[in-house]
Amino acid sequence: MSNRRSISRRKILSLTGSAGVAGLAGCMGGDDGSTNTSTNGGGGSGDETSSGTDSNSGGSSGEKATLWAWNDPGLTPIRKEQGKEFKNNFDVGGVDWQYYPFENYLSKATSAIPAGNAPDSLALSVLWVSRFGSKGAAVDLEANGFNADDYVPAARNNASYDGKLWAVPWYADCRLLCINRSMFKEAGLEVPDPTYRPSWDEWETWVTELSKTHGTAYSMPAGEGFDSFVLSNGSGYLSEDGTEARINSDAALEAANFLQPKIVEDDSILARNPGGTSAVEDFLAGEAPMFYAGSWHFPRLRKSGLDWQYNPHPSGPNVDVSHTWSAGVFYSVPSRGGASKELGLKWLEYIDSMEVQKNVTKAMGGFPGRKDAYETDAFQQYLEENPKLKTVAQEMENTKAFPSHPEVSKMWNTVHTQAQSMWQGEDPEKALDKAAQEINALL
Repeated sequence: MSNRRSISRRKILSLTGSAGVAGLAGCMGGDDGSTNTSTNGGGGSGDETSSGTDSNSGGSSGEKATLWAWNDPGLTPIRKEQGKEFKNNFDVGGVDWQYYPFENYLSKATSAIPAGNAPDSLALSVLWVSRFGSKGAAVDLEANGFNADDYVPAARNNASYDGKLWAVPWYADCRLLCINRSMFKEAGLEVPDPTYRPSWDEWETWVTELSKTHGTAYSMPAGEGFDSFVLSNGSGYLSEDGTEARINSDAALEAANFLQPKIVEDDSILARNPGGTSAVEDFLAGEAPMFYAGSWHFPRLRKSGLDWQYNPHPSGPNVDVSHTWSAGVFYSVPSRGGASKELGLKWLEYIDSMEVQKNVTKAMGGFPGRKDAYETDAFQQYLEENPKLKTVAQEMENTKAFPSHPEVSKMWNTVHTQAQSMWQGEDPEKALDKAAQEINALL
């Protein structure tokens, strides 16, 4: 039995002041949002670069491109190699990578543009694309030869605002259930087929039996884990037309009431806040037989030595499909602020190239943003060599894009703050009504 169960739930769930965006898996540098490794913004602090710049210069008559991204040690080596390929294939003088802490990144980017210090291209979280588009701070990419229909639906929607394409997806991702097969067997449970999607009732049975044997059954990020149960019960943050909040819908309240006693009363679910122990760490340490996983966790899981598999996220009584967020990393070109539009568009052309897209899963565990990359021999061969990823490929089409609204990051914050309060014992109806009220004030 896990010795972590003895830790009080208030210590486990102690609030960090704000849910923030630090839990957004797959598109930033804090877990459960790391890519290949668990990170928490990496090195560096304030508005300084983490280690100066990564420069690939010399040997070309072209101009050097300045590119920005948030700190993520798991992606830094990949970006260095991309810089070399970009220099060699696009007649540029090299790449000057500049990295900033995720928590300071948005303010750094938005202040650089009016100050005339904008990079030629910058990585954006899905929570920021709509904001840049609404302010006209990014280049309209369809007016510059890119086609929104080239991308898988969730990636296309996350890269768009008001009918225009503002960013190119380097990769898209997917959230799933990950199970420890050995711990299932120890609890007397049959290991499901990796493509099998459990209902809430069946998953609840798994939670009960696993917690009897192992102390806890499931670990999830407190905010985003809640989101996935809401989405997989047919609800979300906003109505279909985007005009009003629906986070306090009957389906969302049903999700909250389903989870709360398992977190608050019997500790069978660990709800992890940003900045502390992450769900993947619980899983790797044997503290949780199941966790809320991302496609980007694959490289780490593959090296873990555990007997594990992905399964679709459990679905609620209102839908017969698993819905989770799709995020990823998106690159845009500033429309002003001293950026070189030509260099920025060249970088996006490189990121959009089939050579990059068909190999992104092999490189870092994300899935291609481009639809046609899924049909390439290289991608299909990688799936055959790594069959655990077939569940991800199956579930990518069921992912949901984030609401296309300039204030989506504030919506994310308020929902996750209220989720944390529910896992402290707050009445779910009261908490979700408050979240809905704050969202409606943003609309």
